[in-house]
Amino acid sequence: MVTLYVGGEKVGTLAEADRLIAEFIARNHPIEFRDDSGELVGTFFPKQKPLPPEPLVPWDPTITLEDIERIKGEPGFTFEEVKKRLGWE
Repeated sequence: MVTLYVGGEKVGTLAEADRLIAEFIARNHPIEFRDDSGELVGTFFPKQKPLPPEPLVPWDPTITLEDIERIKGEPGFTFEEVKKRLGWE
C-alpha cells in the first residue's frame, strides 16, 4: 500500500489521494509517496504559481508607467534651483 506524507508526517493513503492532493496543491506543499516500509517511492511538487508583479514605485504602488512618462515630459529643476528652493543657498 502507498501512503502519502507531507512535511515528514503521514497524511493519508493513496485511496484518499483525490481529496488530499487537491488540498496540498492549494497549500503548495510537496507530497511524498512511500511504500509500507516507509521507503520513498516518489515526490509530487505542485506547479508554482507566478508571483504578482512588483509595483514600479514600491512606496507608491498607484503610480503607473503612464504617470512616469508624463512626469518625465514635464519641466523640472536644476540642482542649483532645488538648493535655492530648499534654502541651502
